[in-house]
Amino acid sequence: MDVHRLFAPTSALACLLMVHGGAATGKTRALLLALRYLRPSQRLVYAALRSLPSPRALFASLLSQLSATPFSTSSRHRVPDKPSDFVAALRDALNGIVSQGEVVYLVFDNLEVVRSWDKGGQLLPLLLRLHDLLQLPQVVLVYVSSATPDAYYSMTGSVEPNYVYFPDYTVDEVRDILMHDHPNPKLYSSFLSVALKPLFRVTRRVDELSAVLEPLFRRYCEPLGDLKAVPDEGMKRRLFEHVQSHLAVALNETFNVPMRASMDEIKDGGSAGKGSAKRQFAGKDGLSSELEFHMSVSAKYLLLSAFLASRNPATLDAALFDSTGGLDNRKRKRKSSQASMHMKDTIVEEMLMKGPGTFPLERLLAIFQCITSVSEDILDEIDCPDNMASESGTTGLMSDVLLQLSTLCNSNFLSKSWSCPLEGSARYRSNIDEDLALKVARSVNFPLSKYMYRR
Repeated sequence: MDVHRLFAPTSALACLLMVHGGAATGKTRALLLALRYLRPSQRLVYAALRSLPSPRALFASLLSQLSATPFSTSSRHRVPDKPSDFVAALRDALNGIVSQGEVVYLVFDNLEVVRSWDKGGQLLPLLLRLHDLLQLPQVVLVYVSSATPDAYYSMTGSVEPNYVYFPDYTVDEVRDILMHDHPNPKLYSSFLSVALKPLFRVTRRVDELSAVLEPLFRRYCEPLGDLKAVPDEGMKRRLFEHVQSHLAVALNETFNVPMRASMDEIKDGGSAGKGSAKRQFAGKDGLSSELEFHMSVSAKYLLLSAFLASRNPATLDAALFDSTGGLDNRKRKRKSSQASMHMKDTIVEEMLMKGPGTFPLERLLAIFQCITSVSEDILDEIDCPDNMASESGTTGLMSDVLLQLSTLCNSNFLSKSWSCPLEGSARYRSNIDEDLALKVARSVNFPLSKYMYRR
């Protein structure tokens, strides 16, 4: 693993490291295990940014871990308020440790959270430049982020960090993780063979899958008298028939992002709950994909446009989009030569390794106009509420696009980077993963997979 290689005792010390990848891909755990076992004598200073409410709380946390005397966020005379004072106090605290020959690791977990803090836009560049400001080679800075490196502006002349990318788990990897140390692996394996793949299409996060699978497994085992028994083929079919209806309910509940009903509530609700469920937007296999948060149709299309712009290579826009909303894709693909397709596959492979990319406003608007060119036909086929019906049509969708863009950035669905010196314009990047993008697409009955380039 790259983390082990960078921290191995025989390797040169990596002074700056950025670990990035999707949520729940094992970034923090792998990093902390590498630090614990490969360099057991190091001084580790860990900042869990998601649990810290403000820059001042971050300052207090770091200085407390470096000092023998705890810092208190309520003692204003002890915790620096200004970033410049914090850097000076941090340098003094680190000097006292590195002078004794120790190596200090400063780990900033969930770096993207800083953007949501008050004055977080000013603090983030400071954290990224700590290596240049401290000038201490015995201090190793490690940033852990669910966002890609190009979401963070690096100043000219700054030291380039070593990047380590954690890809999303495959279904086989998730299966191995869930099977680890299970008391009855054969029984649990038969359960995962029928339950994991349908749920994996909805979410790839191990923590979410584990939370959904645990009550389902209890349902699966209800016909068994002995939980240590090994089911034969006949028993497997019986267990599958018993859990099949509960699995369909679990798929519906998983689509509701903020809240999930427990399996006991589903049992109490009975079939009446399923019959009364709202199904304004029917997704694949008839599953409900209504979102729990409120978002206008134009904002949803803009969010989908940003996701496509971040995920697809810009060189493939002409092949994936056209004036009819991508209806001529098949004809265009037939004309592509083998060399051209090989070049496109190479570009896509490089993009997948780097993660979601940035894009200019012009490209976002071009994709937005293409995918909304068929919005009238799509919205006419859906039983929409009055407030959504009033937004149908390309004119209605385009009217407030700039306002919606600002709202999506403020809500952290999109990130806005600094102006590009060459292009002279700002660049954007989508912060949502494929699972959320598919849920948004289902809510407006938009065929997102049709516009996503896949190898």
